[in-house]
Amino acid sequence: MEEISIDLGEIGKFIGKYSLGRDNGMGSLHFLRIKIPAGQINAERIFEIASMSREYGRGYVEVTDRQDIQLHWIDSDKSLEIFERLYRLGYTTDLCGQGFSGACHGDVRNIIACPLSGKVSDFDVAKYAVSLTEFFSGNPDYIDLPRKFKIAFTACGSDCIRAGVNDLAMISVEKDGERGFTPLIGGSVGASFPGPSLAKHMPVFVPEDDVFEFVKAVVEVHRDYSSRESKVKARFKNLVASWGVEKVREVVEEKIGKLEDFKELPDLKHDVHNGSGKQVNGLHYFTLPLIGGVLDADRLDVIGELAEKYGSGEIRLTTTQNITFVDVEDVEALKNELSRHFRLYDSEVFYNSIGCASDFCGKTRDVHAKDMLRKLLEVVEKHGIKEDVRIHISGCHNACGCHHVAHFGLMGKLMKRNGSVVQGYDLYIGGDFRGLKMAKLYKESLTPEEAAEVLDDILRRYKQFREQKEQLNGNTLNEFLEVL
Repeated sequence: MEEISIDLGEIGKFIGKYSLGRDNGMGSLHFLRIKIPAGQINAERIFEIASMSREYGRGYVEVTDRQDIQLHWIDSDKSLEIFERLYRLGYTTDLCGQGFSGACHGDVRNIIACPLSGKVSDFDVAKYAVSLTEFFSGNPDYIDLPRKFKIAFTACGSDCIRAGVNDLAMISVEKDGERGFTPLIGGSVGASFPGPSLAKHMPVFVPEDDVFEFVKAVVEVHRDYSSRESKVKARFKNLVASWGVEKVREVVEEKIGKLEDFKELPDLKHDVHNGSGKQVNGLHYFTLPLIGGVLDADRLDVIGELAEKYGSGEIRLTTTQNITFVDVEDVEALKNELSRHFRLYDSEVFYNSIGCASDFCGKTRDVHAKDMLRKLLEVVEKHGIKEDVRIHISGCHNACGCHHVAHFGLMGKLMKRNGSVVQGYDLYIGGDFRGLKMAKLYKESLTPEEAAEVLDDILRRYKQFREQKEQLNGNTLNEFLEVL
């Protein structure tokens, strides 16, 4: 049979690298999720994305919990024009696969990294996130995975990447004086089979020189062996659950050679680089909290301008939907200017809490995840609790807000009340992503108002519990929720 070849011309450069996601709410039909590898972006690119937001997305901008920037209200007729502008910027997008019913057309999503990679330690792991994102994006050998694949890197000693919810998380370690990584595999807290699962430790040491080939091999295991029977069974976590970690290791080692054992997973801290701190180069960082990652084009421009004025012109997006300024000499001057445009919260809960984009995907109504997050943050603020409290809100069982690994996790659903369908939430408590611990279901089918009342009651009782403790420590809330 004679081969048919088609000259795609200029459009060919977009194939496998760019797509629009599908929205179903707020009058938006399509969204644009821009990959920002390792969450690192400079002012020039910030200004261009702000301009694109004004021109194509009603001036609305979201920072996602995977260090992407997301725009909505995208007109599909202008997609090639938009992709061309991204192409000139050197950016690609997720290949959003909602339009495919089967197990196919999965891709490696934006690879995330510690937002202060290379700034709070001299081990700059972001370079792996950047090079691997570039390798996988548009690579024809890796754009038909059974389902999406999520990868993360950290080397700061804290779990600033929520390692346990990733398909593959690379945690920096040392072995006999040599730097490298030990991996977690098979995390995903969505509802797909076999249900919410936290990643499991593969007890191996991956030297720096082998990182690229190791990650590539794990993705190939997913590509070649994960189920293509149905979309619900196609995530890598299902393969890890059915095979076990040891068999995954064996197949990876068949590809790249034997790896040394590394039995002990590091005890990562909860620190997610909130507020300000000192970098290894003597300069400082400052993290600006954004509720639900919501911005507008004007304030995005302000961020770019202040990054140039007070820092190196670079910012980092965080996995808690915030913005981190790096290489800052005068933090107080930066904060003073930021305060004219943003509220600078001093409570940890405003830094650590996240809400998914459920108002656009059509999975919630009336009180969406980001609205609900604002409502619950007001409850925490009312109680004057400034310590580490994490509220994660997902609009549905797909768990885009990672509600299973927060102190307080809400999962949205539609429910019947008095003969009408209304917005409801299930409340989970006691999750701990650092400790690889799932939250437990506490209350089901709460209206937004009832959920706020339940949280109010829990925090009131928690304050009483805390006052009875002789010494306050970082685990007090975890201890309280354990027995609640």
